[in-house]
Amino acid sequence: MSASRVKAAAIAAALAVALPAAAQDGPLELRPPVRLEPPRVGGSVAPAPAPATATASPALPESVAEPSFKPSVVGAPGVRMGDGDILPAPVMGGAVEVLGLEAVSPDVAGALRPDEGGFGPDMWAGTDRRVIDSGLNALPVAQGSPAGRDLMRRLLLTGASVPAGGEPGALIVKRAELLAAMGDFAGLHALLKAAPGRETLPELARIEADARLLTNDVARACALTAQEVRVRPTAYWQKLTVFCQALDGDAAGVSMGLALLEELGVQDPIFAQMADALANHGKPPVVESLPRPDPLHLALARVVKATLPDDVISSNRPGVLRAIAITPNASVELRLEAAERAEMAGALDVDALRQLFASMPFTEDQLKAPLTEAAKLSGPMSRALLYRATLSQTVPVAQAEAVKRALELARDAGRYASSARAFLPQLTRVEPSRDLIWFAPEVIRALLVTRNHQ
Repeated sequence: MSASRVKAAAIAAALAVALPAAAQDGPLELRPPVRLEPPRVGGSVAPAPAPATATASPALPESVAEPSFKPSVVGAPGVRMGDGDILPAPVMGGAVEVLGLEAVSPDVAGALRPDEGGFGPDMWAGTDRRVIDSGLNALPVAQGSPAGRDLMRRLLLTGASVPAGGEPGALIVKRAELLAAMGDFAGLHALLKAAPGRETLPELARIEADARLLTNDVARACALTAQEVRVRPTAYWQKLTVFCQALDGDAAGVSMGLALLEELGVQDPIFAQMADALANHGKPPVVESLPRPDPLHLALARVVKATLPDDVISSNRPGVLRAIAITPNASVELRLEAAERAEMAGALDVDALRQLFASMPFTEDQLKAPLTEAAKLSGPMSRALLYRATLSQTVPVAQAEAVKRALELARDAGRYASSARAFLPQLTRVEPSRDLIWFAPEVIRALLVTRNHQ
């Protein structure tokens, strides 16, 4: 039995004995409360008043008798407590030195622990800061290898001590930029959440706002804008303010904001036309060229329903390609091209690519002769047609022919791995048979590429 249980049993036993004994005696006389406070300094305490009656009362049983001890009081140093001596004041050994805590650098922040795939807090031990900076600048954000992308992600999300040198905060800003460019927005938000003192780094707020725009999270983008524009009224936040005002239909605010941007020397006619059309419910402007779209252009074009031009696909940033793939205001060919490239870089889930393939409109004649009609279409559209054909085809040989042709076209275009992942459900549904021996080499290659070794 534990000590606490023994103690509880002892208390219960004592109460069981004491209470009946008390009940057998006569009624108890009520007395004034016992004074527990210490004597007043420099004076005396008046004696307690006598009982109201001098009638003798029966003796109290031992179990409830008044305590014979007197409460002890600890006096303050240098103060006389009753008749006792003055307690000496403690002697200080010298002046007290107060040391402040250094602020934690945001550069050391991370969102991956070693047991989650992170490389550990000593990842940069023995590495010169200049080597770190140059290495991060050389990372390929459009990484076609899943293993390479995974290594990059783990590197950028690992929290580790940073060697001396470099501008404070520059490292976490660079890491956030790379995650956003890769299209790893979940990793980006996890890193931003873990970063201490992020309010001192305006670059992080801008990176977050761009990420919100690319993922169509305009509500949070506008909330962040309202917060930042008060303390940092730069051209970037002024433009975002105009965008948010246009969403609210604040035509007067948009007009004033555009005038202010013009005074600041900001020249962006495409932005001005789309913002004005959105605020005044006008006809969407024609965007003839947008070779280097920024997140704000893409978000504004989406809400104003302005058709994106063909040269918007010239961007090689997976995060931007992902935004183009999921936007409804681009041609189907443009969306498919962006979707395949974004999936290859890991910025778009393969299920999203499959859904896009399945949603492409084709005629009955095209679906009846997919092998012939696919030769007449562009690369992504031909693969989408063959994908649609495999969904409706019930003859195993015909289905295998469509998959094989799609993979051949993808190999010629340098997109074999992406198409193998997209057509994986069809590949695994095909039942092996002697009639499909010719299809076996293609199936083996595709399964190896997609890491389906079983």
